[in-house]
Amino acid sequence: MDFEIQLLTAAHDCSEFTSSLNSIQKYIREQAARAMSSKMSAIFVLVEKGDKIVRGYYTLSSTSIQFDDLPANVSKRLPRYPQVGGTLLGRLGVDESYRDALKKQGKKPRLGELLLVDAQKNCLKGSTTVASAVMIIDVEQPSEEEIAAGAKDPMLFYTQYGFIPLPKTPRRLFKRLTTIEKEQAAANRD
Repeated sequence: MDFEIQLLTAAHDCSEFTSSLNSIQKYIREQAARAMSSKMSAIFVLVEKGDKIVRGYYTLSSTSIQFDDLPANVSKRLPRYPQVGGTLLGRLGVDESYRDALKKQGKKPRLGELLLVDAQKNCLKGSTTVASAVMIIDVEQPSEEEIAAGAKDPMLFYTQYGFIPLPKTPRRLFKRLTTIEKEQAAANRD
């Protein structure tokens, strides 16, 4: 199956998107278009090639973090400014009904991985015009009701791809863009 990742437009259909995390589902269905038009976030959607039904998405926006919030082994490699510029992966979601249908067909879609890899590529690309030293993810904590309904804590997903918790705020993860750049170069060699 061929997929494309595109910027969200009015032509995309988000009405079928389902997620066990209510905020992920509500955002793409009800809030994304306004966030995009007001330039609060850039929203990228995953669609099947030639289709406009949203099967996954992620958002990117500018952010900064306090220099002192970084672990010492990272901050010692950076210039000492009060704030460190970054790119925020605000949300990442996969249409769970679609993913489950693909799994029933014996496929391993790995849609979340496709989206995360693309988000990292876009962070690198954006950092050439607006400096960004780190990619930041605020990992949402599922509610007890969402967990009871089958939602999984997304923390493990991000940490398995090398994102590291900030010491003072463990649900806020980061990865240096220099690390992402090295990973992308290694992937391109393979």
